[in-house]
Order: sequence, then structure tokens, then C-alpha cells
Amino acid sequence: MTIARGAKRKDDRLELRLEPGHRRLLDEAAAASAMSTSAFVLSHATGAAREVLADRTSFLLPADRWDAFVKVLERDARPQPGLAAFLARPSVLDEE
Repeated sequence: MTIARGAKRKDDRLELRLEPGHRRLLDEAAAASAMSTSAFVLSHATGAAREVLADRTSFLLPADRWDAFVKVLERDARPQPGLAAFLARPSVLDEE
């Protein structure tokens, strides 16, 4: 078997045990999306994973560090070297 130039080889597997009704649901949704069931599940599972990871916005700080954090937030805005380059980098929400 040869792999087309530029295609990524897929060596890792993920197996699921599921009820027949869930399998039928996935198969039908995949067919309605003109995708294989594997492609459908992978696409939607990775999308959900990206949302979960991107949604991690809470963090805890000790009271003294929280006060320092709030003071920084209340300062006047000023340019930050390298910030534009950092924000230009792809995030977990960008498609690969």
C-alpha cells in the first residue's frame, strides 16, 4: 500500500463499544453528511475536544496575587512587544 504524497499516515486507532441504536444514529448522521462514520465521529469528536479545551477560562489565585492581578487589569492599556505575533499563532480552534 502506498500513501499519496502529502497525505498523513494514520497509525493510531480508537475503538468504541456502543449500543446498536447509537451506532445506527452515527451511521445515519454520517451518511446525511456524505462522510464515512469514522470521518464523521473524528470530525465531531475533535471539534468538541477543541471547544472543551478552549473553554478552560477559570483559574484560581491566592488573595494577594488576585489583588495584584486586578491592579494590572485596571492599568491603562499600553503596547506589549510580541503580543501581535503571539495572537497571530494558530489556536486549538483553528483547523489543522
